[in-house]
Amino acid sequence: MPERAANLRADLILKAMIAVASADAGGLEDSEISLMQQVYEDQAKRPITPQEIAEVAEATTRDGLLAELTAAAPVLDRETKEEIIRAAYLTLIADDRIAAEERKKLKDISMALRVPEIHFGAILEDLALWLEEQKAK
Repeated sequence: MPERAANLRADLILKAMIAVASADAGGLEDSEISLMQQVYEDQAKRPITPQEIAEVAEATTRDGLLAELTAAAPVLDRETKEEIIRAAYLTLIADDRIAAEERKKLKDISMALRVPEIHFGAILEDLALWLEEQKAK
């Protein structure tokens, strides 16, 4: 069962990252795909190819992801919800452009996960501090 939960977590994180990356109508960029591979491998403990990411992207509809997250929200723990939002945000900034559509998709994901507005803001603030620390290293 733990393996199944880890796979669900990794799959939802990947789909959220794809949704945010696809929101700006620019398609998936190499920097975004590379980030998705890294995060997915960290979560699922196995690699994923750009082709597999493309297949997931094709199979995942925009509304379908939000419905899937809404359905999963009651059984997902706080840490998983935060990880989905963090990974989606990292994808949003991976191409050094933040489109309004991407920001809206991130907000939609947060709402689907039933993350309170104040908690959503705190996640993003913590992530911004972490990113500053990474740049300083």
